This record gives sequence, C-alpha cells and structure tokens, in this order.
Amino acid sequence: MTGFIEKLKRRNVFRVAAAYAFGSWILIEAGSVLLPTFGASESQFRVYVLFVIAGFLVAVVAAWIFEITPEGIRLEKDLERAPTHARPSGRKLDFFIIALLGIALGISITLNVTGLRGHSIEPSIAVLPFDSRSTNPENAIFADGIHDDLLTRLANVEALKVISRTSVMEYRDTTKNLRQIANELGVATVLEGAVQRSGDNVRINVQLIDAETDEHLWAQTYDRQLTARSIFEIQSEISAAIAAALQAKLTPREKARLATIPTENIEAYRLYVAGRHNLHERELDTLLAARQQFEAAIAIDPKFAPAYAGLADAVQLLDYNHSAITSDEAFGVAESALQTALELDDELADAYASRGLLGSSLPGGRMTGEQLSAAEVDLTRAIELNPSHARAYMWLGNLRGQQGRFEEAIELNKRSLEFDPIGRIPYANLAVLYARLGRHDEALEQWLRALQIHPGWPRLYANISAHLERLGRLDEAVAWSVRARELSRDPAIGLNLVRIFFEFGDYDRARDINNTVPPGHPLYGSARATAQMIQLDFAAALSIMESNYGEQRNAADFIFDRMSDIALLAGDLDKALAYCLRQDPSLATDDNPRIDDRNAHNAVKLAYILQQKGEHDRAEQLLAAALPVVQDNARLGIVGAGIRDVQILTLQGETDAALAVLREAVDEGFRSSLPFDGWTLELDPYLEAIRDHPEFLAIIAEIDAVLAIMGARVVQAEASGDWDELLEAAGQGLRIESQIAEVH
Repeated sequence: MTGFIEKLKRRNVFRVAAAYAFGSWILIEAGSVLLPTFGASESQFRVYVLFVIAGFLVAVVAAWIFEITPEGIRLEKDLERAPTHARPSGRKLDFFIIALLGIALGISITLNVTGLRGHSIEPSIAVLPFDSRSTNPENAIFADGIHDDLLTRLANVEALKVISRTSVMEYRDTTKNLRQIANELGVATVLEGAVQRSGDNVRINVQLIDAETDEHLWAQTYDRQLTARSIFEIQSEISAAIAAALQAKLTPREKARLATIPTENIEAYRLYVAGRHNLHERELDTLLAARQQFEAAIAIDPKFAPAYAGLADAVQLLDYNHSAITSDEAFGVAESALQTALELDDELADAYASRGLLGSSLPGGRMTGEQLSAAEVDLTRAIELNPSHARAYMWLGNLRGQQGRFEEAIELNKRSLEFDPIGRIPYANLAVLYARLGRHDEALEQWLRALQIHPGWPRLYANISAHLERLGRLDEAVAWSVRARELSRDPAIGLNLVRIFFEFGDYDRARDINNTVPPGHPLYGSARATAQMIQLDFAAALSIMESNYGEQRNAADFIFDRMSDIALLAGDLDKALAYCLRQDPSLATDDNPRIDDRNAHNAVKLAYILQQKGEHDRAEQLLAAALPVVQDNARLGIVGAGIRDVQILTLQGETDAALAVLREAVDEGFRSSLPFDGWTLELDPYLEAIRDHPEFLAIIAEIDAVLAIMGARVVQAEASGDWDELLEAAGQGLRIESQIAEVH
C-alpha cells in the first residue's frame, strides 16, 4: 500500500487532483454568474457542474498515465525506463496550485461580497393591489377586478405558488419595502401594477421584481382598446410572461386555460367586477348588491360562467353570515348556479370549491357520508385545477374535521396558510381543531398569533374569551370579551359576559349587558328571553323565543337548541322534544342514528326526554352510543363536551361513576355548565339523581368559592380600568407569551 501511495506522489497524481479541484472551483463559481446571464436554466447549470466533475476522473487517470516533461508530454512507462531523468514538473505544479487557490479565493470573495453570484428564484409570487391612475372611484373597482382576475389565472399554473387575494390586499397603501413584504408572504417575487382608463382605452403597467435583489425581472405596458376580450388577453399575456420569467413550464392545459375568454360583453364584465368587489366586503348591503350585480351580468351574458359562481358565493354568504335569506333559498340558488357554471366551464376551480363548501354545509347541518364524499371530490378537483386555492384547502380541512380526521384537517389548514399567510379564518380554524384535540395551549397560541397579524379583529378576542370561559378561566374571559366589545359595533360580540356575570352572582350586571342588544338585531328575541332566564322565569322565556323564532322553518340550529333547553327547564317535554328533533330528526327516525361531536348533546337530550316518557330501551341505546363519542372529545375549551359524560352516567344510574368523573372535571378546570348547556350546574335536569348527594354539594361549594375569587379579580380590574394582567394571563407559559402585551 505504501508503495502505491509513493507511486501516486511520484507521478504527481495528488498535485494534479488538487490543481483540478481548485480549477473546478473557479469554473463553477464563474458559471454561477455567467450562465444565468445568458438565460441558462437551473437544470442546465446542473449539467454544466456534472461535466466539470466528470473531468476530474479524466485528469486523475491522465496524471497516472502521462507526465509533462521539458521534451513534452511523455508516457509514464517510458519515463520509468529512464531512471536518471529529472522530474522538475512537481515543483511547477506546486506553484500552479498555489496560483489557482489564490484565484479561486479571490473570485469567491468577490462574488459573495458584491452580490454578483446568481441565485435561483423560486417560482412564487405575490401580486400586490394594482394602483388606480384615476380619481374616479369606479376605476379603482375596475383595477381591483383586473387584479383579482389575474390572480385567478396565475393560480391555475401548477408550477407557481400564488399568494391569495386576502393576504395581498393587506398591503394596499403599505409603507413596507418589497423584501419585507415578500418575507412576510413567503415568496421570492412581487408583481406591481397600475391601471388607467381613458375613454374607450385602457393602459396597464406591470413589473415583476425579485424581492431579494430588487431587480426588475420583467416589465411591460399594455395599451389596448377597452373591450372584455382585450382585458382577458392582457391578463393571459401577463400570466404567460410571468411564468416564463420564473421558468415555470406551462402544460398544454394551462396554456389553453390562460387563453380562455369568459365573456366578450364589457357591460357583463363590469357588473361582474363590481359584484366581486361587493362580495369581498362581506357586509349585508354589499352582499345584496353583489347578488343583484351577478344576476344582471348573467342576464346580459347567460354563458358567463364565473358570474354564476359569484352568485352562488353571494347567496351562501347572505345565509351563513347574515341569515338574510333562508338556508333553503340559498341552497337552491347556489346549487342551480353552480351546476350551470360547471356546464359552461368544467374547469372552473372556484365553482368546484363553492360546490364543495355547499355540499359540506347543507341546510340543517346534517350530511350523509355520501354527501361529504361528493363534497370532497369537488374540493379536491378545485385544488387540482388551482393548486394555490387557499379557500379550497381550508374548506377541505373543515370537511376532514367533520369526518373526524382532525390531524389531516390541521395539515390542510396549514396548507391554506401557505397561500394565504395573513388569512384570518385558517388561523381560527386551526385553533378550534387544536382545542377539539384537547391541545389547548396550541389553540391559544394560534389565536394569539393571529391577533398579532389582525389586532383589530373583534372575533378573535371573542373566540379567545369563549375558549377561556370553557377552560374555567372566567375572569380572564371577561377581560377578552370587554376588549372584543370595545372593538366591535355588534352588540352580540362578547355576550358570554351575561353568562359569566350570572355565574359570579352579579345579576344586575348580567342584565345590563344583555339589554345592549337593540330591537331589530337578529338576536334581540333571544336576548329578551335571556332577561327572563336571569329571573328564572323559564315559561316566559320560552314564550318569547317561540314568538320570535317558532315560525322560522330555517332558523339557526342554536336557536332550536336553546328553545328545547328552555322547554326542559319549563317542564314542557313535548315542546322540548319537538325543538330537539327539528335540529336532527334522524335521531328519532333511524334505527342506528349517526352520533358525532355535533349532535351528541341532542342525543343525550332526546334520551332524557324518552326516559321521562317511559321509553327506556330507546333512551339507553342513545346514551350507550353517545358516551364513547363524548369521551373521545376534549372536555374543556371552545368545542369541548363539558360534563356530558357525567350527565350520561347519571342518566344510566351510575351515581358513583358520575360523581367520580365530575370530580375529575373540576380538577381539570371545569367551573360552569352555562357555556356548554342552557343552565347552571345546580339546575341541570340530567343530574337530578345526584343533586342532593353530599359529594355533589361539596363540589358545588368548591366551585362557588373559586368563582368568588375570580369575580373579585374582575371587580378590581373594572374599578381600575386596567385589564392587562388578566389579558396577559392567556399567554403565560406559552411560546408567544412575551408578545401578548404588544398585541393588546
């Protein structure tokens, strides 16, 4: 072995290898700058590097076989026959290696210090809101419409990561630099643009910028006659140019998709753009206007597929967000509109996404496995057509939650955040999913992280309050609801304060907060009923609920849930049964009804009513089916089951087990039944069999003592006007703790 190494040294193989290594370094460093300059792709640069590496083997073999001498290149075997021949080449190679090392170091330092080294640009983009080069407000809406459509077209390119409209619109009129924006959104490039209309002409300026170097990768100005076709053609040209600049290869299907002209009627397009603008506002008046505008666009051009998808979104939001139309009307209009949209354009991702949402949230909230599977197919198809469709990932995540596949639901909502990193709803969804799994600290972290991005969003404060209330941290919950009500114009925000002050025994304060709900508000009737509940006049409360909501065939589930609870407290089993079954008739009609998180409480309620009516076998069947569902759920938190297992065990006659589980619940943090049911722990009709048990009374006394301490903290904070200590308690011990003070 020693002899072989000596031969390698004598034949200068080591020196040649070192010289080639340093030479390769120089070639690769130079290539990293020069090749991109001449338009070489990353794959072409890799081939270049492989050729350089392959040359190393050739050089080593040549060094073994040949030798450079004063007489020229000679075979090594010939030199070995001349032992007296001197070998001056070794020292020359040493000097050559030192020179190469110096050159390589110089080039490397120069490239790194000056920034000349080329860098690979990830095919990811944030399209910032386009500027409107006009004082006419209508032009601003028009510019937003072009921006919106361009985002949709770009998102159809699978090789591109495109940030959603929700996130990029947060940067309208921002003072942040492009590097900061790109870093926050997780992209490599940013597109800026401006739109100007003048008579029958339109000018659109766009420029694509590398956020890391601030280099303009591509820019163009489009001057065209203002027609629907020209607008869509410009959007197609911009999309194709961006894909080329970012080396995102377009498939034949994507090229055809970019060339699509949805309508050639400029008035239909104008109405559609205005409708999308109003749709994004999400307010009642803007949604009503959006519906009319989409319907008008369809009347002008019945083949305008995106207008049908917009109409479906508008009616669904009118139902979900505002209860302005019945669920049956919303479902009927949306289903018909989406069917037409997909008949006109079977690759319209937004239509598949909307139909998936519609199918996973049918009127009454009870979907069969087949219906959920159909919705899953639609949402999956939407993602295939538009891989950057943040809402489709989120809605598919919600569907996974309905199927009990919570870890998948979490991953899908995280995926949604990749394309909508400033989106509010995915953060809120993730928090609820963590809470469902009993991971309450992670749930709080998620809400608090969202609050750093959206410190003025009242719903986040209200959600944190609801979560803390159901964790038994009622004093902290008060602080967060107070802040929510300061930020919101909706008096229904933070109404859990009524429950909390009732538990504290401050009935006057509970009544005052309840009375802030004005006449005309959708929850005014419910608030009037609550006023009677505070007086423990359950019959009067039921009468008020019935007069306000009894004739509403499509009232929200929680309304009927509340009416059945109040009927139980009023001792009216027949009405309690009727309102219970209006939410979920399958519990009574199916031999083996499907019981899950969402209807387990109704199953227990129905079992109690059936017990009272003497139908013990059916009641026991429901209780036995509900118990494992409840035990699988988190006990506490915003979607917790509370003491549903205690209720079931009590109704099953398992007194000792029920009391033992109640003790576990209190030790875990349970403090109040009100957020989980329509009554206090003392009034719970399901617990009648243990209500006078000494252990139950001792637990009640223990809870009352803790509530008194919490109530005193709230009184102190309210008197001083300083809620900071209670607000900051939400983040104590969490990774996000140090930043909570900055949020509020």
